[in-house]
Amino acid sequence: MLPPLTPIALKERVSLVFLERGQLDVLDGAFVLVDKSGVRTLIPVGSVAALMLEPGIRVSHAAVTLASRVGCLLVWVGEAG
Repeated sequence: MLPPLTPIALKERVSLVFLERGQLDVLDGAFVLVDKSGVRTLIPVGSVAALMLEPGIRVSHAAVTLASRVGCLLVWVGEAG
């Protein structure tokens, strides 16, 4: 068995990423944001301290589970943060 994963220290992470109008899901162990035209944007799973979710974001259960496992804060905010 592999040893348990340990989160990356906060001082080594990107502080905030703002996401709006799309579907936040998990693909191959990383966050993926799919916009309405189908473009996928991968977000490194352990290197973000907080995801700021603006209006229009739909979040899958898998994405919330992954965020909790790697210590990434999910914050629902209004338009423009």
